[in-house]
Amino acid sequence: MEKSKEEKRVVIYCRESRDDYGENYERIETQRDLLLKFCKRQGYSNIVDIIMDDDKSGTDFSRFNDIRDRAKMKEIDVIVFKNSARLGRNQKEALDFVEFIEEQGVEIIFEDEQYNEEMFGLYAWFNERRARDDSKNIRRNLRHKIEEGELLIKAIYGYNKEGKKLIINETTAPIVKEIFELFAKGWNSKKIASFLNNKKVPTPSQSRNFSNAKQSTKWTIQNINRILDDRRYIGDYVGGKTEKISFKSKKIKRKPKEEWIIIKNHHDAIINEDLFEKVQRIRMEIKEKYHRDNIKLMNSKNNLYFGLLYCGRCKSQMYRKKGSGQSKKRPDCYICKTYCVEGLVKKNRGCKSHRIREEYLDEILKNYICKILSNEELQKYIIENVKVFNHDKVVLEQNLTTSKQVLKKLYNQYKQIYNDKLNNVIPIYIFNEKKQELDAKINSEGKKLQRIKDKINMISIKDKEELVFKAIEDIKNKGLKREELYLLFDKIVVYDKNEITKEEKNLYNLNDMMYNKLEKNGGLVFSLNFMYP
Repeated sequence: MEKSKEEKRVVIYCRESRDDYGENYERIETQRDLLLKFCKRQGYSNIVDIIMDDDKSGTDFSRFNDIRDRAKMKEIDVIVFKNSARLGRNQKEALDFVEFIEEQGVEIIFEDEQYNEEMFGLYAWFNERRARDDSKNIRRNLRHKIEEGELLIKAIYGYNKEGKKLIINETTAPIVKEIFELFAKGWNSKKIASFLNNKKVPTPSQSRNFSNAKQSTKWTIQNINRILDDRRYIGDYVGGKTEKISFKSKKIKRKPKEEWIIIKNHHDAIINEDLFEKVQRIRMEIKEKYHRDNIKLMNSKNNLYFGLLYCGRCKSQMYRKKGSGQSKKRPDCYICKTYCVEGLVKKNRGCKSHRIREEYLDEILKNYICKILSNEELQKYIIENVKVFNHDKVVLEQNLTTSKQVLKKLYNQYKQIYNDKLNNVIPIYIFNEKKQELDAKINSEGKKLQRIKDKINMISIKDKEELVFKAIEDIKNKGLKREELYLLFDKIVVYDKNEITKEEKNLYNLNDMMYNKLEKNGGLVFSLNFMYP
């Protein structure tokens, strides 16, 4: 029997946000009082909760997690919003939320517009469109302020902030100058950091003396590099270095240098431009030499695991690092490529080192291959898989044809929307949305096509079964060789603790014991070209 209005359990939901640019004409308490009066007029008297999300973005739907749980537990019957914009400004998330709520038998009511299931998708699109346009307007206004030099958030090391101006700090500015001069003389960043630590020079965080911030007691390579890279020390204002990935996300991405806003002679310089440019040239030469050495090392015959060894966290290849300089006594090892280039994890950049000694890796591989030799069930599995390769090749070639057709269709769609834009058939924002969507699909389908080609190439090897067991025997008797490893392994993945996911457990056919050990301690996953369950 259906409940009466008086019996239905009602949740009132109020939301106000600074994201609702120009619409925030009422206090959230006013919105609450308005919805209470509306419920009373409509005959809803059983108000079980009033949710007031003050300054919550309309694009963030995690705020509804509790409501979803309560709806699933059949604890509520009606949710009342002021309008569809208060529900949210992300079309996909809004549609998913409404569909879920209706599946739970919960009714949605808007105070100042009629809720219409068929029209709601259109309302959700308009709400997202407005959020996107508002976000663009805000970014445009911020850019204007940056260009006017108004947005100095805090003083960098070497300066004090007075109003909107940067004033040279007579205590720390000489340290900045000394760092540049030492680097120009040939000192590296590590040596400069040690020099400052030995002199007990206060670090940048100690100099600021922020009581609510963590203070570092030691100068680091990162401290030195950050100072050497900052053109504000030659008197330039630099803004617009980062931006949100999307108006729907709080994640920040770093913009390319050519898009930064730079205002010359904005404040007094600590470093002259000639010294700054000399330092940049030296740093660039060091980076280029580092990358040349890495490429040379990666392509060397001694680099046994190049193209096989991957980082479990960021999925990039592992670099072989040979002991050099002060670390000459340390054994050769492999470390994550992302860590090499970007350093430790920071926001959406960097990774962990995932360091593994080459001698340990050799020993582990030999032991693992010996276990393959002693495992009759696995040998039988390999033989059976080899026998079905001819059938697999037919299927793969069919998939290859289909994938090529899909790519051709996507490229034709790409050409069509480009022509539509040139002929003013569609507005620029629709072109950009469709272009982004097609770029993602083309990239995904291209990777799929390459995977199919790789599998076909692997299958086309004659007498595969004989080659596989010969490779195993050769490794056992003569030691590890790159050719044999490539024949046996698709990849070797290095995980730190708490990194491997449930999806990867299924991908690599790991049992519960293996997965739990890897998740707790980290370790290696061997992905054979013949996946054995």
